[in-house]
Amino acid sequence: MKKMMTVSMVALMAAGIVSAQEMVIVNQGSSQGADVEVTAEAALVSSYVWRGQVLNNDAVLQPQLTVEKNGVSFNIWGNYDLGENGAGISSDYSEIDMTLAYTLPIDVNDMAFDVGIIRYDFPNVVVGGEEIPATTELFVSATILSFSDYFIPSATLFGDIDEVNGTYVLFDVVAPLEISDVFAVEAGVSAGYGNTSYNDYYFAGDKESGFNDYNLYVNASYEVAENISVSLNMTYTILDGGEIEDAADVLYEDKEKFWGGVNVAYDF
Repeated sequence: MKKMMTVSMVALMAAGIVSAQEMVIVNQGSSQGADVEVTAEAALVSSYVWRGQVLNNDAVLQPQLTVEKNGVSFNIWGNYDLGENGAGISSDYSEIDMTLAYTLPIDVNDMAFDVGIIRYDFPNVVVGGEEIPATTELFVSATILSFSDYFIPSATLFGDIDEVNGTYVLFDVVAPLEISDVFAVEAGVSAGYGNTSYNDYYFAGDKESGFNDYNLYVNASYEVAENISVSLNMTYTILDGGEIEDAADVLYEDKEKFWGGVNVAYDF
């Protein structure tokens, strides 16, 4: 079963996501010398939730395309708002992200390491008469595969080097279960930690560093044909109490959310 194992699946259908950029694909074998792999996906999601921030309470469509060879991957991902979001956008794209990532060719005690860069663009998004500026993050991820048959812990550090100039760390533990060669499920829990600069930018004002969001999720994936798979996701997201939750009550469309969706993937 191709690419059935995913980690760091906060706000992703998972990317993911996830913004799909929160998803890190774990390559458990070397891809050196392999052919170019191209995967097209489209997710229909009940809400757009990113790092605890409910950006749209209505349904969104999130297509993406990934090209990978020799551990290097390029991904382009978009969020198309079917219903109106907080910025008044509907039937249009409010976000387009591009990610370049590399799985390091090292083997240290059954650990996988990924590094990369993400460019976030927000076309059509105008708040207070001003366009939301694009921004860029670097990331590094470490995944422990020693107990991959039972659970897979990971940690990913995202460092914004542009508008935000802050850091966000995603901690994730997922338990995979392969029911058959074509059907698999997984359940996991994750938490996100933002430093002062990150929290000041995304939650406005003078905020302290600390945990922002907590997530419980379940995913199921079924390979309907050799190159086509369908997955279902359900996630419950809550914010840390206090100033983060109070700020989200003003800035975003909800303080907690039960959301999910369906994703269709085709491997060329």
